[in-house]
Amino acid sequence: MGHRPHPSRQRALRQIERHTYELGPVAPPRPLTDFEQQLLDGTATIVKAVAPMVTSLTRSVPPVGEYRISTR
Repeated sequence: MGHRPHPSRQRALRQIERHTYELGPVAPPRPLTDFEQQLLDGTATIVKAVAPMVTSLTRSVPPVGEYRISTR
């Protein structure tokens, strides 16, 4: 196989199409248990509570390319 310095999107899509028959039938989704539903609901609650804190933190973070002089 020859060297390909840059990946090709079209080549990758053709490769995926060649192997689609290997996946087999899609299994139907199973219902969540009560415990799994509680975990999912709890996670959603935490995400809603943490989101405002995350946005306030991202404002105070300097840009990635910014150079800072040490104060030591």
